[in-house]
Amino acid sequence: MVLALDKERIGHCFRRSLDSYDANARVQTDLALRLVEMMQTLPDSVFERVLEIGCCTGVLTEILCRRKDVGHLCLNDIVPEFEDVVCRKISAFSSLRLQPWFGDIELLPLPADLTLVVSGATFQWLSDLPAFLHRLGEEMLPGSYLAFSIFGTGTLQEFSALTSVQLHYQTDAEIIGLLARDFEIRQHDQLMKQLFFPSVRDILRHIQATGVGGVSEYKWTKSTLHAFEEEYETRFGTKRGLPVSYAASCFVARKK
Repeated sequence: MVLALDKERIGHCFRRSLDSYDANARVQTDLALRLVEMMQTLPDSVFERVLEIGCCTGVLTEILCRRKDVGHLCLNDIVPEFEDVVCRKISAFSSLRLQPWFGDIELLPLPADLTLVVSGATFQWLSDLPAFLHRLGEEMLPGSYLAFSIFGTGTLQEFSALTSVQLHYQTDAEIIGLLARDFEIRQHDQLMKQLFFPSVRDILRHIQATGVGGVSEYKWTKSTLHAFEEEYETRFGTKRGLPVSYAASCFVARKK
C-alpha cells in the first residue's frame, strides 16, 4: 500500500520529534554533509539569497552556514515550531539575514530573486513533486541553483516488506527527467546505508524519533506487533543486529 500524503499528519509527526530528531537522524545528517560538500564548488555569489525548504531542526541549515557565507536565508518548514530551534543553532552567524517563510511550500509563493534553493530529505513529502519542480523551473532566475537530497525506493524496505506500507518514491531517472526541462544537472550522487538496532522496538522508536510521518503512524495491535517482531528478526536479523535500510540521492542543478 502506497501511503497517501497527509500534510497535517506529517506535520504532527515531525512536531512530535522536535526533541528527539537530532540524536536519531544519523542518515539525514550524512545526507546534509554530502549535499553541502557537493555545493563547495559553487560560486560564492550563489549563497547570497537562499531558500531552504523543510529545515526541520536545522541539521542542513547549520552545516551550510558553517561551511558557506550565506547572506540572506529564507527558512521554510511546514512546522513553525522549528523556527526557534533553528535560530538557536545559527545564532552565532551574526551576518546572516534570516527571513521566516513557514508553511506548506507547495501553497506558499516563492521568495523573489533567489540564487539558491536547498532542501535536505524533504522532497519525498511533497504531494506533487513533478509540479513543484516545474514551478521552480518557471520561477527561479537563470543561473540560480537547486540543491537537494531525497529519499528513494529501498528506504525502510524491511518495514515495507512486512507491512506493505511505503511512500511513493520517484526514481532517479524520473527526477533527472523532471529536472531536464529547466535545469542542467551538475552533480548527482547516491547514498545507501543501513543502521542496526538490538530490537524491533528500538527500530520503531527510531522511526518515530525521526518523525517519519507515514510509517510511524502504522496502527498496531498486540498480535500484529508480536508477529511483526518475530518475522523481522527471522527474515532480517544479522550478527550486527536488526537493520533499517535507507536509500537516498543528492542533486545539484543549475537553472538554464
